[in-house]
Amino acid sequence: MTKAQKTNLNKLVREYVVLRDKMCLRCGKKDNLHASHIYPKGKYRKMQFDVENVKALCLACHLYWWHKNPLEAASWLKKVISKARLNRLKKQANTINKNKLDYNQLKSELKIKIGELNG
Repeated sequence: MTKAQKTNLNKLVREYVVLRDKMCLRCGKKDNLHASHIYPKGKYRKMQFDVENVKALCLACHLYWWHKNPLEAASWLKKVISKARLNRLKKQANTINKNKLDYNQLKSELKIKIGELNG
């Protein structure tokens, strides 16, 4: 997958997450929202475009809290995200997936999900 394709998918993931969450899940701000990964996209590359692995956080909560206070963030996450969702993500993170990511399929799925939220 090219860098431009990854950038495009990241934009679609962010668009979806902002529409879904509508605000920073930690502080409630509605400005400058980031798509923050639960399982880091650097280590879990196959999960980077999975919207279940992404939550909306504002700039301050994402960069200056989530990344700086991992123990507090992990405890907070268990209160905010459903146990079923966290269990699915944990299972996915611990499963070896040798399938290649298909740009066109991911793009299509994300656009459908965004369309569903836009009504």
